[in-house]
Amino acid sequence: MNTNARPSGPAILPLVLIAIVAALGGGYVGQMLIKSPADTTSDASEQVAATETTAPADDSGESAPAELPVVPEGDSDGIRLPDSQQKAADIQVRPVVAASFTEHTRLTGKVSLNEDRIAHLFPMVEGSVDSVEVGLGQTVKANDLLVVVHSREIGQAKLELYQARLQQELAETQEQLQQEIATNVRQLLISLKQQAPIDQIESQFRSRTMGDFRERLLLAYSGYLKSAADLERLEGPAESGAISGKQLLAARSSRDADQAAFQARIEQVEFELKTGLLQTSQAMKEAKTRVAVAATNLRILGCEEADIDTVDPNQQRASISHYSIRAPFDGTVVSKDVTVKEHIRPDSQIMSVADLSTVWINADIYEQNIPMLSTLSGKTVKVYNEAWPNRAFEATIFFTGEIMDPTTRTISLRAVADNSDHLLKPGMFVNIELSGDTQRPQLQIPLSAVQENAGQYFVFVQAGKDLFARRDIEIGKRDHNMATVISGLTEGENVVVQGGFILKSKLLEDLMGEE
Repeated sequence: MNTNARPSGPAILPLVLIAIVAALGGGYVGQMLIKSPADTTSDASEQVAATETTAPADDSGESAPAELPVVPEGDSDGIRLPDSQQKAADIQVRPVVAASFTEHTRLTGKVSLNEDRIAHLFPMVEGSVDSVEVGLGQTVKANDLLVVVHSREIGQAKLELYQARLQQELAETQEQLQQEIATNVRQLLISLKQQAPIDQIESQFRSRTMGDFRERLLLAYSGYLKSAADLERLEGPAESGAISGKQLLAARSSRDADQAAFQARIEQVEFELKTGLLQTSQAMKEAKTRVAVAATNLRILGCEEADIDTVDPNQQRASISHYSIRAPFDGTVVSKDVTVKEHIRPDSQIMSVADLSTVWINADIYEQNIPMLSTLSGKTVKVYNEAWPNRAFEATIFFTGEIMDPTTRTISLRAVADNSDHLLKPGMFVNIELSGDTQRPQLQIPLSAVQENAGQYFVFVQAGKDLFARRDIEIGKRDHNMATVISGLTEGENVVVQGGFILKSKLLEDLMGEE
């Protein structure tokens, strides 16, 4: 057959149809290979790009390809294609190379909110909404005011706190007064026990606060001093016999009785001082406890410290019942279910705030890929999305499940990705590339070189300047660019990587001609 002759008009149609069929067949092969669940990438794509050659040049002086290997026995009959047709078909060849492979698995995943950084806000109390300070989609900072609620429960709790604080102030005053009285009375007791003159005692303690203790003590002390003086006055005359011994005995008995009463009064006062100090101290503790309980109750209800510290019904009036709901962290309002004057309850979600600076990437690991789970924790994966075709996002795996879904036969994988520029939107579908172990060098060819017919993969090997031969091969792992070759080729052989469908159509044309 003369391959240099141009086909006539009637002969062009079958060739065009055959070329279309061959092209569709080649595209189907590429699709089949790309959709493989266990993809790989290799260094071969860079190596072959550096050594890529085109079909032999014509006599115009253009450079010719490297020396071509001899086609082993067993190849199919060659297809001759003149230089002019090779150029017209843009046929290109590349050498078979050996390079290392890194295992990759491609998964389909979905972007979701970071569940560790989302807050669903519920009111702690029942009430009516007084104001809503933010809108849906609004960006908020930590502690920004979101909603103000008018709550009777909050108002009552704040009033109880205010009353408890008043009682605490009273208890503090009483305790201070009791301590002052105890100090003054103890000093008085020291003077009395030293039997200081009554006038000196009156002068020294006249302006000091003592309650009724001074009167009681001085009364007993005065009685004792009088009885002692009477006894001393009678002792002289009794010795001379001027008075009877009976009178002296009565005076001595009276002195002893007044002395005992005075001593008893001192002991009673000391006991009362201790008891009074204990009572006021206990009252103070109880008042502080009531304040602490009331304040803690407000904290449990979600009131802020500033509101708790400034409770004053005289100044705040009706606004004392206001209950503020604030943003727990920097984020975005992703849901809003509240309006002004709406009645809300503790079981009503009013708003959700999410921190979108990070997102989760959710994916499912198929059963055949389970062996790689043990090596995935903490690893970084690449994430791709059609909205940003020229950008690869990175995510760090933090969870791989232990339980297989009986319906889908998959295990869950979770990764967290930085989203500071907010390009990844929750709900987006993404492609995830998991990197595996790097394997030893293997023969590789571009995926575009692989053809398929009746379930058999083959390539076109350049056997001469204008001679191409079909070579059946067995391929192994592959990705969207390269495929490994298990058998059928040797390193250095040139294979057609572009324009193979033209050769395939020529091959089919020859077969149809023979039939």
